[in-house]
Amino acid sequence: MKNNLLIFFFLCLSFGTANITTMKRKIQATAIEAISKDDTTTDTPSVTTNNDESTEQCATKEPPPYQRAKIILLGDSITQLSFSATLSGWGTYLADIYQRRADVYNRGFSGYNTDWFANYIETDQGSRDLFFKTPLDDGMEGVTESSLTSIQSEGPNGENAVKLVTIFFGANDASDAVLNPRHHVPLPRFQANLHTIASLCRKNYGPDVHILFITPPPVHHKSRLKFQIEKFGKEKATGKLERTLELSGKYASAVESVANQLGVPCLNLWKKMQETKPSINTGTDEGTDGGELPWGGYLSDGLHLSREGNLFVGHHVQEMINQNFPDFAVAPCPSTRGYNSGSTGGNGVGGPGGVGPWHDQITHGTPLFFEDEND
Repeated sequence: MKNNLLIFFFLCLSFGTANITTMKRKIQATAIEAISKDDTTTDTPSVTTNNDESTEQCATKEPPPYQRAKIILLGDSITQLSFSATLSGWGTYLADIYQRRADVYNRGFSGYNTDWFANYIETDQGSRDLFFKTPLDDGMEGVTESSLTSIQSEGPNGENAVKLVTIFFGANDASDAVLNPRHHVPLPRFQANLHTIASLCRKNYGPDVHILFITPPPVHHKSRLKFQIEKFGKEKATGKLERTLELSGKYASAVESVANQLGVPCLNLWKKMQETKPSINTGTDEGTDGGELPWGGYLSDGLHLSREGNLFVGHHVQEMINQNFPDFAVAPCPSTRGYNSGSTGGNGVGGPGGVGPWHDQITHGTPLFFEDEND
């Protein structure tokens, strides 16, 4: 054992300026090897551990057998506000459906266009925030890039646990180039940005990740002008629309085009909202066509979603998921209409009932054991 202590002492000297976590690993591996060689007179079985193998095994430690799936919502303020309880946000709508099956992560950024979002992705903070990247920090020295990828993809926060991504941009990009150049993104670059975002999702979450594009909703002119007066007052309100129904329609078509090119589904809210509550030609000056626009009720200020709009989006996102990703389809309990132990489906996200046995499936006196279905 004296030899072991000497080895430990010299290792401490040699690693005086090295990272303490790496030093611990190497000291531990070397000490175990030394013990196996020196303590041959004891009854303790010898254990030989290769230093490099020990470090690599530590770095690629097997993950837990199950990870709860992740759903990531990428977008602008319409996505950020999707967790609003008072507005019955469409993100909370999804979280309700996937309770005990998948965790819903809101990555909406108010005011962002695709230029800003694409730039954020390229930063270290953005990479960790959106793709759960783990930097080569103090405890990861000596770990290869392939090992790091393995850790990220298989660990409890790994990107391969991300099963579904919604990409919901365009409301800001579609701003008028003259009246709002700060937010405006030209159509070709907007489409290129969407391609980049989708490509990075597949690269970081895995090639099999489900992707659903969502287009910007229509713009309700009368509500936008009313909001402008409420925000700035009659004296300062310009009466000019920096966002219009026509512009949002062009960007909605651009999103749909990108989705078709990538072979992924797209929920076209611009069309869907107007088709569900079509315009009524009353001869009034309610809208741009001289008629009433009932679909305006889906919007709180002519641009963002109202409570009715959030429920509309939540319902149709669920519908799109069920149609295009059947492994994600979850049906509510027939009797309660809730997503409890009686809910079915969701084979790609925990299966019927979700994660862990429900209370009515646990044998009394023997917690966490399922009742035998054959009894």
